[in-house]
Amino acid sequence: MFSLRLRPLLRSAVLLTLLAGQLCAIAGTTINDVTQINPIEVQRVLAPRTINEIVDAVKAYPGPISVGGGRYSMGGQTATERGLQIDMRQFDKVVSFSKEKKELTVQAGITWRKIQTFIDPHDLSLQIMQTYSNFTVGGSLSVNVHGRYIGQGPLVFSVKSIRVVLPSGKLVNASPTENQAIFYGAIGGYGAMGVIVEATLALADNVKVERKSVVMPLAAYKEFFIKNIRDDAGVIFHNADIYPNDLDTVRVTSYVKTDKPVTVKDRLIPQDQSYWVDRSAFWIMSEAPFGKAFRQYIIDPYMFSGEQIEWRNYEASYDVKELEPSSRKDSTYVLQEYFVPVDKLEEFVPKMADILKRHKVNTINVSIRHAKQDPGTLLAWARSEVFAYVLYYKQGTSDADRKAVRAWTRELIDAATSFNGAYYLPYQIHATNQQFRAAYPNADAFFALKKSLDPANKFRNKLWDAYYKPALEQPTAPSVKSPATTIDLNPAKIFDSKLLASGAAPEVQARIHAELLAIKGYKRDEAQTYLTLPEWFLVYSPDEYARFLKTKAPSAFPYFGSIAQFWGYYRDAYTATKDRYPFNWGYHVMVFVIGSSYTVENAIKGIYENTIGRVTEALRGNDMTEEDVFAAKVAQEYVDFIRVDPWYEFAFASRLQKLWAGTALSGPDMIRKWERKLILSIEYAAKAQYAMIIKLASKAAYGDADSEMLILAAGVTPDALKDQPKIKIVKQFEDGSILLSLPRYEEFRDSVMRLVGKGVRFREIAGNGDILITSVVPAEWRYDLLAGKVLFEKPILTGPLAKRIAINVPVKSLDQVLSQLTAKKFLIEHIYDY
Repeated sequence: MFSLRLRPLLRSAVLLTLLAGQLCAIAGTTINDVTQINPIEVQRVLAPRTINEIVDAVKAYPGPISVGGGRYSMGGQTATERGLQIDMRQFDKVVSFSKEKKELTVQAGITWRKIQTFIDPHDLSLQIMQTYSNFTVGGSLSVNVHGRYIGQGPLVFSVKSIRVVLPSGKLVNASPTENQAIFYGAIGGYGAMGVIVEATLALADNVKVERKSVVMPLAAYKEFFIKNIRDDAGVIFHNADIYPNDLDTVRVTSYVKTDKPVTVKDRLIPQDQSYWVDRSAFWIMSEAPFGKAFRQYIIDPYMFSGEQIEWRNYEASYDVKELEPSSRKDSTYVLQEYFVPVDKLEEFVPKMADILKRHKVNTINVSIRHAKQDPGTLLAWARSEVFAYVLYYKQGTSDADRKAVRAWTRELIDAATSFNGAYYLPYQIHATNQQFRAAYPNADAFFALKKSLDPANKFRNKLWDAYYKPALEQPTAPSVKSPATTIDLNPAKIFDSKLLASGAAPEVQARIHAELLAIKGYKRDEAQTYLTLPEWFLVYSPDEYARFLKTKAPSAFPYFGSIAQFWGYYRDAYTATKDRYPFNWGYHVMVFVIGSSYTVENAIKGIYENTIGRVTEALRGNDMTEEDVFAAKVAQEYVDFIRVDPWYEFAFASRLQKLWAGTALSGPDMIRKWERKLILSIEYAAKAQYAMIIKLASKAAYGDADSEMLILAAGVTPDALKDQPKIKIVKQFEDGSILLSLPRYEEFRDSVMRLVGKGVRFREIAGNGDILITSVVPAEWRYDLLAGKVLFEKPILTGPLAKRIAINVPVKSLDQVLSQLTAKKFLIEHIYDY
């Protein structure tokens, strides 16, 4: 038997052992938020599924702890350096539900959308939530969110009770009547008091609502709101969008309870939408010279025209994907929010407009919401009845851009607090300590509660690192030593330190590099790994088309969406290269030419198939004609061909001959049959002629395409090259690395994948340290733990449950990224070989 004195030590050792087992797979992880401009290196990440796992982790972990959910806060509020991050997203079950009481209890990692899916069949709705349904309940409680609900306000109004794991590891219940201090400190407390693990929420009836929208001068809005909206129990949702840049005109939109039949049949917004139209509109609004006027006078009048009657749950189930840009590398969309007493609207908005104009802020929208006074949370942002001003804007990601944002943000905070208002804490942490205390005068009471519950300051994040100054010395987590050898090199003598990976002496590495550069064809332009992406889209789109034709009519294919995606890929490739590499005029001209021809081809096909083609489809029977089957077969043959060879080598002329020789002149559905013969004949003949011209021009300009790619690798064994005749050894170097020749294009991907499977590691590919890959993944997949950097993502237009992600991968991490993706059974679509 162990003595009583030894039992606590034994239990701590067991807990630490269990915790290490839970965390080892994802140690040393970078945590980021939706803006992608706040990377934080944490020591460990724990993704619990039970309360006991959370309790044990809080008791056992010796360093700082932070809590994260959907990570939609934008300033590091979910993480701190060298800490344990508790990722709550798998802790997402419904604990209990009562339709009669109109309440349910949930684990804190559940999303609002998952709750909506659960309660909608019972004709119930959430009493309060924010506009978008992707957020977790725990994250929303931690920031004390609000929505567009009239007669409501902060989320705390709908919370009946919560359960919290305190810094001691103790699990407590808290409500407005039990452990009140913890209840009003944890809600809106940004993880400072512990982990909110469960919440019991009040529900409301799911009713039908009718949209009503009108445009008016800002000066008329407050009176309109007080007379028509504030005290009307029939108004469920309401907001007013102030049009930039002048901020003197508002579109006022309300959703009012009605008994009319719905015009929107879905009860919840479908989750398989691509939102490429919304994203394109945001890009136009933020980038085009006429973008903001285009929204005010073209987009919005169209979007708000006509009658719209829908379910309350439908209007509450927006997906934040509609706001996500194709890339956040050079610029990103960001939110800020200010709360000002209702009677100060006419004074605050002109001040806000002046600040935004003077600093030339790329303002996309300012939305006015209403909230009644907070019932008592310590960090209440609504200390009286307020209008919330939700500012949505676009900013650059450079240090200079971030400093510029800090300057005008502080001016806006001063403007809000001058009217006894506040700013919202989930966004970038720009406020000074003085501004924080002016906006949150109960901060001392909040800090006193934290100190009593968390004397060692165990629960931390970037927000509390900035504003909470405990008296005790802050503990730190134990450091993790990297097994890799660090080489201190003189940058002036080394060709490119990011490519040094072998651990050999610097003079050996320099000699090897000189030998590599002397090999003809070794070094290739790194920019091409990005610039070839638009070319490869001209493989992906025909592949989608070929698969689509096997089961669906050609008129239903998204021709115009494909055009938009091609130019979107070109824009993203250009953005990825413009600041890093010299401008390649010849290649950009080539892409513009092929893009223009692709645009013309798809526009013509889109118009034709949706007019004449749709008519002949309607006239045929249930089965495809043999010409339809032939077209689908040729489309697949074309895709299979261009994955390996240039498109202009494809034998369009022979397909034209086979069309007439292999299909009958008569048979069922004669109108469709002959319409297909004629239009396919025109298409194949035109492409045959165009291919001949492009082939001659391409060979004259570039000669024959290279057929091999040279890579420097380590860990190459005879077994790795077994049964791979197309992979050849070119040279072996004194540090053990080997120069290999691999086939190009799609075979390059296959060869690399086989080498990775045999344990081969890459040091350089064609003399470069970065390479682009694309993978097709589930549309809902988040890639926070991926070793490479996701530059952008695009929906698969014909498969809305999937998306294509483009990943910038350091060559030395290529094996790791490929292993991460294949472990999840995701398709490695292509590795772009310069």
